[in-house]
Amino acid sequence: MPASVAKKVPADAGGGTTTLAARALGDFLRRMRSRPALAVAGGGRRRVTGLRREEVAVAANISITWYTWLEQGRPVRTSRRTVRALARALRLGEAEAAHLARLADAVATAAPRWRRTAQASPALRAMVDGFRDAPAYVVNGRWDVLHANAAAGTVLGSFEATPGVTDNVLARLFLDPGWRERFLDWEAVASSAVAQFRAAGGRLVAHPDWNAFVADLAARSPEFARAWESHALADPHLRRKRLAGPGGEPLELLYASFAPEGEPEDVRVVLYVPADDAARGVLARALRPAGPRRRPAR
Repeated sequence: MPASVAKKVPADAGGGTTTLAARALGDFLRRMRSRPALAVAGGGRRRVTGLRREEVAVAANISITWYTWLEQGRPVRTSRRTVRALARALRLGEAEAAHLARLADAVATAAPRWRRTAQASPALRAMVDGFRDAPAYVVNGRWDVLHANAAAGTVLGSFEATPGVTDNVLARLFLDPGWRERFLDWEAVASSAVAQFRAAGGRLVAHPDWNAFVADLAARSPEFARAWESHALADPHLRRKRLAGPGGEPLELLYASFAPEGEPEDVRVVLYVPADDAARGVLARALRPAGPRRRPAR
């Protein structure tokens, strides 16, 4: 099981109870500090990969003891200035720095406030169903599929076929053999999805429900466990996916997700549209209703 989803354990003397968020923050700091790309110029032969704890502490202008406590997963709070200094010391990219800030905020929050949305509102269901020529579905913060339109069912398969597998986007990517065949570049899609899920999770790492889902999927899928341990991050934006269409024709789609106003904070709509004219034709043929069979001429 990934360390970032481990159960609560007692901290060292003076640290109190180590929270899930603090452990996730410590795991992330250790992973970022250990990257080979962080080798120090002119450092000679080194026994460690990346940077030493004291090197990060000096670069961030904090004490080595304080930084060690952070990596140990103690529930110590950090100021925004310190978080920014750590991001610079670890040479984090934009997505990584944002994730570090979200983890620090989660540690500072007394209790997780997230309540997982269990169903899509009637208005949102009607809106998604209105996209007759574009696959679309609604997910919550755990990526459970709350509703999918008919086009999504045709192009991506039923989201209700296998409870516990097809009713969650991330679980389906790793546990549904049909999606491995449907996505022509499955490995890239799966790794990107994990990176987006981690980045979107942010403050949810301290929530038992979200954390238990990650732990369960890691136990069911060694591939997901390895991808999760990589700590890759990616912010969602417009992307492309290549699928095998219902008729076997290659189908390239653009997709994006957005948060509709007036809905719970964790609800998002995922929408797919054709990437070009060729894909538009493939999608139209796939969604075309089957007409009555012609009687053979006599």
